[in-house]
Amino acid sequence: MRYPSVSADRQALAADLDLAIGQASARAHSAMKDLATAAAEFDELGGWSAGGIRSFPHWLAINAGFDVHHGSELLRVGKALQCLPRIAEAFGAGRLSFDKVRQLTTVATPATEELLLEIGLGASGSQLARICTSLRRIARAEELDHDERAQAERGLWTEWGEDGMMRLVARLPAEDAAVVMAAIESVVASRPLQNAAGSEVVDPAEEPWAARRADALVAICDRVLAGAAEDLVPAGAARQVVVHVDVGVLTGEMPLGRCDVDRRMPLSSEAARRIGCDAEVVALTERDGLPIDVGRKHRIVPDRLRRALEVRDRFCRFPGCGVPAHMAEAHHVDHWADGGRTDRDNVLMLCGFHHRRHHGGGYTIRKTPGGFSFETHDGHVIGSRALGVPHTEDAITFVPESARAEWGGVAMDLDHTVWVLTHHIELAQARPAPPD
Repeated sequence: MRYPSVSADRQALAADLDLAIGQASARAHSAMKDLATAAAEFDELGGWSAGGIRSFPHWLAINAGFDVHHGSELLRVGKALQCLPRIAEAFGAGRLSFDKVRQLTTVATPATEELLLEIGLGASGSQLARICTSLRRIARAEELDHDERAQAERGLWTEWGEDGMMRLVARLPAEDAAVVMAAIESVVASRPLQNAAGSEVVDPAEEPWAARRADALVAICDRVLAGAAEDLVPAGAARQVVVHVDVGVLTGEMPLGRCDVDRRMPLSSEAARRIGCDAEVVALTERDGLPIDVGRKHRIVPDRLRRALEVRDRFCRFPGCGVPAHMAEAHHVDHWADGGRTDRDNVLMLCGFHHRRHHGGGYTIRKTPGGFSFETHDGHVIGSRALGVPHTEDAITFVPESARAEWGGVAMDLDHTVWVLTHHIELAQARPAPPD
């Protein structure tokens, strides 16, 4: 096969860009090390814990543009580097990327740091990910509580993509996964792709086998809905929690009035106001502790209004919170007990955490012409901050080869590499820790 020739000018430009990418990568890696270190120190100081901020990753999502997952990883890496000085030094020199350090800090200890640093410098990013994944899998399988943790971490999550398709993510213990896959594969094997004439159909899917598994899962669900749902879905109406609360407690006129759950568990006035934002309310008229009249049950926020709020807000309205609106609670900015209206201009969606934090006095919500403003008690608007210090020149000179994999990405025997590393790590951990 003949390839088109490349002009000398394009070759020179490509060479310049090769050097620029290498140098910029090393500079970016070093900056990420500084950011991770600062994140760990900032978290230890509790600098983020103001107003309704849930955690440092939540604060970081608002103030530095990271999503919560990557913010959590940044914080974890920063804390891990505190006891891995050699890896931290290579990270700061731009020789290790954040992706490599993320992997190394999940398996490295002070006893194994030197060995794993050598692997990290030599392997490519993808090779190191496979090595560390194998090491984590081996270590976890040997843990005494492996089975209990697998049960605790099982779950199935759904996410709608921008293309209108749903992504299903499931985590199952090995034995349960085997059952699921056996069922799916049995349906796949029993349903050949054929048209009405009996000839084979060409599947337009990008991954035909994966598509057939998806079809099998849908077929299994169709079967359940067609006749077997009674065995899997318990019948009966959802249980209710009856809250007894005097309106005077909500308004503040009778702070010592009755406020409890089913005559047993007392509630604070903040909890009563939070529950009263959006709950099924049964009006009870009592005399000497005995009910003499029971009114009709009604919901403070009607279903139609709640659906409209979910469409409008999409998520919890607190800045940076990603809890979907359908999992959140409706909140009256001006409480209905104080005369607040139950309409779109006075109600917004808050997740349980931020709903509790608000009624507990963690922050205030103020109506604005554009919607709602979330503020700390000293008037600071949550989600805004002053501009930082001006950019200064880097103190370190980075060379293009700083972050380049020393092994050049050549093919490796993963099984052999992991086997050797596992034995060397066992020996390293058995030895006394090196002196400081």
